[in-house]
Amino acid sequence: MAFCSFTKEGVKTLSTSIDNTFITDYLLEADGQAVKVYLYGLFLCKNPTEDVNFTAFCENLFMDEDAVKDCFRYWEDFDCVSIIAEEPFTVKYLPLSHSGRPRKFKAGKYDEFNKSLQMLITERMISTNEYVEYFSVMEDYQIKPEALLMICKYCVDLKGPSISGKYIVATAKDFALRGITSVDAIEVELADYFDKSNEIQKILSSIGLKRKADVDDLNYYNKWIKDLGFEIEVVTYVAKSTKCKSILKLDEILTELYSAKVFSQKEIEEYLANKAFNIELAKNITRQLSIYVEVIKPVLDNYLNPWLALGYDSETLLFIANYCFKKRKRNLDDMDETVKSLYKKGLISLIDIADYLKRRSKDDEFIKSLLNETGTMRSPNEWDRKNLKTWREWGFSDEMIYEAAKISGGRTNPMIYMNTVLSNWKNKSIFTIEDIPNTDSKQTKNDTYFKFENERTYTKEELDSLISNIDDVDFS
Repeated sequence: MAFCSFTKEGVKTLSTSIDNTFITDYLLEADGQAVKVYLYGLFLCKNPTEDVNFTAFCENLFMDEDAVKDCFRYWEDFDCVSIIAEEPFTVKYLPLSHSGRPRKFKAGKYDEFNKSLQMLITERMISTNEYVEYFSVMEDYQIKPEALLMICKYCVDLKGPSISGKYIVATAKDFALRGITSVDAIEVELADYFDKSNEIQKILSSIGLKRKADVDDLNYYNKWIKDLGFEIEVVTYVAKSTKCKSILKLDEILTELYSAKVFSQKEIEEYLANKAFNIELAKNITRQLSIYVEVIKPVLDNYLNPWLALGYDSETLLFIANYCFKKRKRNLDDMDETVKSLYKKGLISLIDIADYLKRRSKDDEFIKSLLNETGTMRSPNEWDRKNLKTWREWGFSDEMIYEAAKISGGRTNPMIYMNTVLSNWKNKSIFTIEDIPNTDSKQTKNDTYFKFENERTYTKEELDSLISNIDDVDFS
């Protein structure tokens, strides 16, 4: 023992420094138990006065000896420690490399894998570093050697016996990230690929690619056929007619077609022919809303194509854009909400929307007359509109509703009083002026009530006035 030393209590007031390399390069991927073992061992290394043997070490951590040994073996694989004796179990801590060190793997563990892989890749020698990359993939993603060999053989079949290790590793990681790591799962995936390889090859040929199809191509194929619902003949037609030169471009076009809900060859042919017109329409809509967009494609994909797919034509969409601008709904999201509200009401054609607005405009005029009659000096609001709708659903004519307004004039809350009057009449089955008791009614003359025309055509000026003359419209 040294001449001078700290007491146990004094040791507790000191600190144990940890190299940041341990945190950035090792801790993040390590198991919690392994981290605990490493840190406690590091503490003992830096405080040698602590009299702790291996048995006490395990007891202090509440871990059994085999578990602690496994943790130290884990750190030995990364050259963080060195196990110099099994009996008694003795460990030396090593300095951490700031440049990062490749993981060590036990000798002989992957000998059979190494031999089998070199037999597949016959046109070059596999380097030690390349082998280490394969070992790391197997360790990190829990892929068995026989499973990785299946992936390697598939890659060699695609690219030839001189294939690069980076391609194999990338492919293996792609499989692993999709949860395909077992022999059975890889067999199913590759069987699916081989079953569909002829059809995938047709697609590659249609865009002028002469290479063999790979798993990435299979993923796109499954997306287009299974997820988006296109027929293989349609996919090849799109590839040829649009003169695609890459899988990514073809995917972009098919995704756009799906957004527009066009699936058959005839529908796609018409869509592609009208695409230039649709681009101009999208620009006109943004101009109508008085907004600037730098790239028009997102407007097509996210707004115009879905609107067209609902059945709206260019004239109707420009009218809706005009409405949104005048009602201060001057962005695409607000217009989208308006279109969805109209669609929910079954209002798709310009005539139907105009008729709806005209009815609402005339309803507002009628509500204004009710407000004036009761002495209420304000504009119609949505509450008034809902009341009017309810009164009509109760079976009252506009003449009777107007009569209730006359009776309600001068009251503190005349519109609320109107509701009471009409409710009372409904319960008493009073639906004509002649049936109104003298106590409820004022003497009426030949008052003028609102008579509505059934016009079915509109000029541009009339359409504009429908927007301008109505205070607000809630399409929801």
